[in-house]
Amino acid sequence: MLDVERAIDILTPLMCAYPAAKITEETISVYAIALSELTELELQAGVLKCMRTSKFFPSIAEVMEAAQNMIETVTNTKAKSPDEAWNEVQKQMHEAFVYKKPVFSTPEIEKAALSMGWIGLCETPTDQIGTARAQFLRLYESVCSRKRESRINDSVIAIMGGNDYVKQLVAAKSMPQLTRIK
Repeated sequence: MLDVERAIDILTPLMCAYPAAKITEETISVYAIALSELTELELQAGVLKCMRTSKFFPSIAEVMEAAQNMIETVTNTKAKSPDEAWNEVQKQMHEAFVYKKPVFSTPEIEKAALSMGWIGLCETPTDQIGTARAQFLRLYESVCSRKRESRINDSVIAIMGGNDYVKQLVAAKSMPQLTRIK
């Protein structure tokens, strides 16, 4: 986890890049706390990307998304687009068909394809392939969305001190107070 003071140093140029936003030091402190799970380089990359792509002062979610996008780009773990995923499924329908186990590049593509029923998918009549494609795309986007949501939830739980602490907060129906950075 990134030291909050160092995160403030990295985030401060955003105040200069968006002077019309009239952002306060308290706002930057909140951003620093919320983004402290990132490494120094990840946060720098996210901030720089936002400064190059955002017309307005970015939200915490936008900075996090930009940083995550940069991480996925550098590590070559970016999710396939729905069309790329469908093309991969079609390739496996041709190569593996019902006789071999299909091999997919990501667990998300595999989960979406197999949840449709692989044999049934492979035997889809040509005039119904458009319907199968639409169903696959919805399933794939749902699987990818759940993965993103799970990653965010795991991150928030870790920042807040683990599952037990979060369960106590939910039971108490309160949120912890953010400490003010001076």
